[in-house]
Amino acid sequence: MRMQDFAIDCLELQRDSLVSDLKFRLIRSSAACVLVAVSWLAQAQTQTSTDAASATHAAEAAASASDNAVPTQPLVGDDPFAVRDALAKQGKKANAPSLSDRVRKLIHIPAHQTSHDPDLVKAGLDRELTFVVPAPYGILYRAKTRQLSVNVDLSDFSTPGVIVLRKHVEGQSGRGLVVAPEAKAKGYIQHIDLIGLDSGDRSKTSVRGSLKLSPSAFAAANGDFAIAVVCDLVPPYLSDRLDHTDPTSEEPTDITTRTSTLHADVQAIWLVSPQKGIVLSKNLHLSK
Repeated sequence: MRMQDFAIDCLELQRDSLVSDLKFRLIRSSAACVLVAVSWLAQAQTQTSTDAASATHAAEAAASASDNAVPTQPLVGDDPFAVRDALAKQGKKANAPSLSDRVRKLIHIPAHQTSHDPDLVKAGLDRELTFVVPAPYGILYRAKTRQLSVNVDLSDFSTPGVIVLRKHVEGQSGRGLVVAPEAKAKGYIQHIDLIGLDSGDRSKTSVRGSLKLSPSAFAAANGDFAIAVVCDLVPPYLSDRLDHTDPTSEEPTDITTRTSTLHADVQAIWLVSPQKGIVLSKNLHLSK
């Protein structure tokens, strides 16, 4: 019996040893799985944080690039001489508005609500036009308050009440160089081609307004400012006048002036930096 009991005891010890070893292996395996899971989770969180940081950095960089981006295309606008020539080609000119034109101005029907003129369609002028007028004077910037003020007169002494879009002078003035009787013979002859815009309110040719502008944005413009006049053509579309003045003692020059006037409803006045292609403000207005 003792040998049998001894054998049973040995078997029980072996069984307990196997059970203990199995439990130990299971514990180690579980611990390893836990460690692997924790490690994978930590790596995933780290990768997620890295990806989020990268995405945030990329978004900030994109926003910064967008804020600092400067368009390379200059803002040219429509050529007023080309518009005049297109109107003249279609026969769209008159020296005075008709009765229907005067009635239309009195009730002030916006141009975009009127029917399109077939001749304007042919000329490609049945659309909103934008004329860019340089503004070398009348722009004041206060760096302390970041306030930019605009007070620009777009008229000319020879055409009061009309916004001057372009003025081209060909030939030399004889002022201070010759006396009046000899001016023409000595070649002091000028041809002036002036084209203006009649907005319907002849007393409003000045542009005024103000805006907030950062010092960096003001410096980026580098003094390159202009006024953009956004408008629609209205009847009688175009008026033309030719004037000639003989030489005088005050102006010893033979001068021939062509004054063309486009008739339009002004929809908006912008302040722009044309060479940079930047619109600085769309909230300016015409004033007396």
